[in-house]
Amino acid sequence: MLFLSEDGFKRLLNGLVSSRNVIAPVEANGYFDFKTIKHAGEAFLDYSNTRLPPKRFFLPQREIVFKHDPKTGVLHEPALGSEAVLLGVRPCDASALSVLDNILLKPPNPDPLYESRRRSITVISLSCAKPREECFCNVFETGPVRGSGEDITLTRITGGLLVEVRSGRGQILIDGFASLFEEAGAQHLEKYEELSRRLTKEMSSRIEIARERLVRLEETLDEKFFQNEAQKCVECSLCSFACPVCYCFDTEDHLEKNVYVRAKGWDTCASPVFTRMASGLDPRPSKVDRFCHRFCHKLSRIPMAFNAYGCVGCGRCVSLCPAGVDIREVLKRWG
Repeated sequence: MLFLSEDGFKRLLNGLVSSRNVIAPVEANGYFDFKTIKHAGEAFLDYSNTRLPPKRFFLPQREIVFKHDPKTGVLHEPALGSEAVLLGVRPCDASALSVLDNILLKPPNPDPLYESRRRSITVISLSCAKPREECFCNVFETGPVRGSGEDITLTRITGGLLVEVRSGRGQILIDGFASLFEEAGAQHLEKYEELSRRLTKEMSSRIEIARERLVRLEETLDEKFFQNEAQKCVECSLCSFACPVCYCFDTEDHLEKNVYVRAKGWDTCASPVFTRMASGLDPRPSKVDRFCHRFCHKLSRIPMAFNAYGCVGCGRCVSLCPAGVDIREVLKRWG
């Protein structure tokens, strides 16, 4: 591991902003969100977590897949992703990118638009100092100190930050600012271990489960429990749109100035029309069906298909749900 002093970190941030496109958490109207910053002072790294995940920089809410001019026969494809640094991501959100990689980059047909952005953006995570009450990243081992999808992990300790290089892309960035870093000493590593032990103990006291039981969720499904929970749901889809892992989408074709356009945008399995076919047939016609599918998909089907859970324990769906639906109750019941 490397050590970066507080002064060195300021110089690093200034250097990144002056030479690269930097996306970092900023404060706005009492909330935190990721924005492209022009000055190092705009970054607000002493935050709990952003209201919405940084997923949109890799998987936009709406994107053009292609445009086709029928007169000329010319097919216009979107430009490749531009180089950027995503700074200050929490480990859970970084781990969500790893889950999306397993799904969207899986051969033989990876998503080229996602792949382009993923290769263009260097992800720097920042370990949590005090997880929020609704956080449960310990369940899926996606935090709170380190995730699985970042290029560099930063952990703040007394006097500076510990730096762990996690990928070749991260090493390239570090090499560009090599004079700012030094090898971490024994006292730095000791503080790091103290922080890890404290956070691990704190998180484990909230909720602890046997994850291997979740993949058998559908085998032991308590229909009465899900029926009661589903009655709370107002089908607003906020849980899906605030989730750093959800990847369901819809496509639309339309004519724009005599040019055919195909666009792709976020959708959700929680929507009453998501699985409805042109014939009117719907394999999940009831709210209970859709509600049950969401949890079974995240906790059972995705793990079996992609060897990764469809949840990273960020707690956004818990804190934002207007009806008080809590995925942790499912985890406690089956974990």
